[in-house]
Amino acid sequence: MLTAWGGGTITTANTVISGRDITGQVTIAAPGVVIKNSKIHITNGYYDVYVQSGSVTIQDSELYGNPTGSTIGFDNWTGLRLNIHNFPDDGVKLGSNVLLQDSYIHDFATAAGAHADGGQMQSGVTNLVVRHNTILAKTITGTGANAALFIAPDLGPSTNGPVTITGNLLSGGNYTVYIVDGNNGQYFVQNISLTNNRWVRNSYQYGVVDINVPVTKSGNVWDDNNAPAF
Repeated sequence: MLTAWGGGTITTANTVISGRDITGQVTIAAPGVVIKNSKIHITNGYYDVYVQSGSVTIQDSELYGNPTGSTIGFDNWTGLRLNIHNFPDDGVKLGSNVLLQDSYIHDFATAAGAHADGGQMQSGVTNLVVRHNTILAKTITGTGANAALFIAPDLGPSTNGPVTITGNLLSGGNYTVYIVDGNNGQYFVQNISLTNNRWVRNSYQYGVVDINVPVTKSGNVWDDNNAPAF
């Protein structure tokens, strides 16, 4: 039985929140916060979990039903074994010092004309890892799923990264993964790698990847027969 909690701002370092049914935005303003074994389905706020300062690890939890925004943003968070679904904007906002691992992002709930991504990187980042996840860019409304991952530093600055995308199952979208420059060539993130991912054939509208910057690529195969995807 989960205990109801309406959310709030965490200001005490190393706070552990466990076994909660959370219905309001959780704002992180302390280091070492842990949220685990919980459901987060907010009725107010733009993010289920917003890292204002400090850091948070969210694990073994379900995040869904946010009526307006995304589930997690932006820097200094770790997501482990998360079930993320039914979100109207991007699933997660990918920033610096972020690890998303062993999680399932699916069933976008976007409106017509939306361009939602399973995970979106908007800024120049350092130390971003997306590993061993299943990200299915498909909506329950039939429209609005742009990509499983959208990697573009449109807000800058240019950085040396690294950005590591490895060992994921990826499908859907216009292109399933975009890795492009930011703000029409103004910003770049270096040391990006796209390795050992599995791709679902014919799940996308235009293609598997759209890449216009240097990326280290290897071991990317079709999920149905292990043949090289690109």
